[in-house]
Amino acid sequence: MAVLEKLRKRPKLLMGLVGGALLLFILTAIDNPMSLFKPNETLALEIGDERIDYGAYQTLASQYQDKLQKQNPNQKHDAAEVNQQVVQQLIGEKIIAQECEDANISVTDDEIFNAVKNDQEVVYICAQNGMTPEQVIESLRKNPNADGEAVNFFNQKIKDYNNNLKSSKLSLAVMGCLKPNKLDAEIINEDNTQYDIEYTKLDYAQYADKYKVSDEEIKEAYEQFKEIFKIDQDQRRISYIKVDLDPSATDTKTANDKIAKIYNAFAGQDGIKGIRDNKDVQLSIDSLVTNSKSNTLTVLATGTTEPKDPVYTELLEGGINSMKMRSPTNPRERSTYIYKVTKVVSFPDSLGMNLVQVVGNKHMQDSVFALLNSGVTIDSLNSTNKNQNIAFQKFDPSRVPSVDGYIHEDSIRARILANLDGGYFLLNSQTQGEQSVAVFAQVVQHKAPVTLYSVARAMYENNPSENTVNDITKKLQTYIDKNKTAADFKKNAKAAKYDVQECVVDASTAKIGMLPNPFNGQLSGGIAGSRNLIKWAFENKPGTVSEISEGEDGGIGYLLVAAVEDVYEDYIPYTDPTVKQQLTSYLLNKKIGEALYKQYNGKATDIEGYAQQFKSTVDSTTYVPGSQNMINDRKVAGRVIGLGKNAVGKIQVIAGDNALYVVKVTKQNDPRPLPKEEIARNFYNRMSVDGYGILWNSRKIFNNTLKFGS
Repeated sequence: MAVLEKLRKRPKLLMGLVGGALLLFILTAIDNPMSLFKPNETLALEIGDERIDYGAYQTLASQYQDKLQKQNPNQKHDAAEVNQQVVQQLIGEKIIAQECEDANISVTDDEIFNAVKNDQEVVYICAQNGMTPEQVIESLRKNPNADGEAVNFFNQKIKDYNNNLKSSKLSLAVMGCLKPNKLDAEIINEDNTQYDIEYTKLDYAQYADKYKVSDEEIKEAYEQFKEIFKIDQDQRRISYIKVDLDPSATDTKTANDKIAKIYNAFAGQDGIKGIRDNKDVQLSIDSLVTNSKSNTLTVLATGTTEPKDPVYTELLEGGINSMKMRSPTNPRERSTYIYKVTKVVSFPDSLGMNLVQVVGNKHMQDSVFALLNSGVTIDSLNSTNKNQNIAFQKFDPSRVPSVDGYIHEDSIRARILANLDGGYFLLNSQTQGEQSVAVFAQVVQHKAPVTLYSVARAMYENNPSENTVNDITKKLQTYIDKNKTAADFKKNAKAAKYDVQECVVDASTAKIGMLPNPFNGQLSGGIAGSRNLIKWAFENKPGTVSEISEGEDGGIGYLLVAAVEDVYEDYIPYTDPTVKQQLTSYLLNKKIGEALYKQYNGKATDIEGYAQQFKSTVDSTTYVPGSQNMINDRKVAGRVIGLGKNAVGKIQVIAGDNALYVVKVTKQNDPRPLPKEEIARNFYNRMSVDGYGILWNSRKIFNNTLKFGS
């Protein structure tokens, strides 16, 4: 009750906490940095009375980058984008910690440990290290300063769950305070009301050329809606030219000659001998690929399943030593692939195995092996085993990636095939330092054998030559030497066959050219590696043109040059092209709507008559307020909802946002009565929409990342 009492006394906190659940998704990826903060160079200041130290942030950003790289080794992550995510996460952690402290919300060690020990990733990592979660927890209780991979991983999880549990408690506390009243229920039910509607419309777009909007009208509208364009931090409008470093025709001819030689060398010798030492080739091997009847191909050595590629289908049908080549299919592709079947083997289609890993001397290993083959079960050994050097893994009878990783080796595959009768056998052994590791296996289920293929894949990438890069760079440098102001830079680009783009950036923008996602409003896309030019834009005056910057985006090299067009402080001005376009569109549609309403209102007695005058058709729909259906117009929604049942049967001429509508509600379908729990849930969801933003804005945050160029 004490927690709820504090929440009721703090309405600002109450509204802020609604977004706590939303924060759960961004608070678990990195370590909690609180113990690392030092009052030196500040990255983000005035989160309450606390600060984030740049050194701590840099360490965590590096750790997060490494983690992403391990999870997706073939994907490049833009450092600036990752760094900005880390800043957001650090700030979010502090806000949650402060809110929980103010509301007397805490979590116990037992709560955290119970959550951690049931985490599937924790269970798996512990098994790989020959330990149980309980053993690690007990070790941590006795020695909080312990070190090691498993212990460090555990500490990370502990901090993650500490944040998660606090956030969950915070959200649950808020949910207990939100009690919808009768009016809330009526509003929610109203939103669920459906209307059967007939309508016809006359789009404003066809009249756009007949009306004009003056600069004075735009200024006046801007003053009316000025608060919409208020900004929390300074912004820069920049124009930029991005030039991809594409290979020339000469480069492509040279590449084709090399590819022909690589293909012949590959075909001329067994396996990969012909290209193994070719430095121009990137070689990889897909071990044991299944050619199933489904629409997928499975690479057993990695456990990955990919859509069936026609090249692979034709390749595998040709058997051992068959070859196929895939050339680039569009201008953005640079890589040519040559495939060759290097091995064909037979192996069970599905394999279920129990594995027991024993770390220790040979006497210990022999003892465990004897017990297993005497009939002692894994479950029995696991319950009585007190030795942390023995790890038991019992798998369901289905293909397991860790087993598949073994079977591309001929010797190990032969051992499995020789022991399909169900007895334990030595699958693999190796020496790690002074310790010997033995893995015993038992096949518990297998299906009929299928044919598996090893495929070698050689990739040659056609990159631009040094001469080509120099020519492209020289041409761009000549252009910016002749156009040293932002105005000239933009005005003369088309004649020089350059495409100028524009964007607005602030201190938090990770990349040039990022655009808001239409579904969630979050920025995405942009040019990888362009954060340095954002920093440059904040250090230079309007009208300045940058030097050429180099980078790589999606594996393609580029040159980038930018110009500062304007500086925005406090408000985005009405002269901003986006603002101007929005206001112009609003004013133009308003003028057209008023004129068309005056022209057509009362000129017919039914919808068919209006449709004739509009030279349009009569359509029908079931309309739910707020839904994305055929009528998505707030003015129409306002008139229909406002009249409710009184709207049934009436002909309404409505000057909407983008069209003149004539609407007739033929039937109002009453909503189904909602139970109290659903009303409360809907009310909570309605309150949660902007909860994260409210929580974030409850404290003043100063972003100083530009100082460090990250």
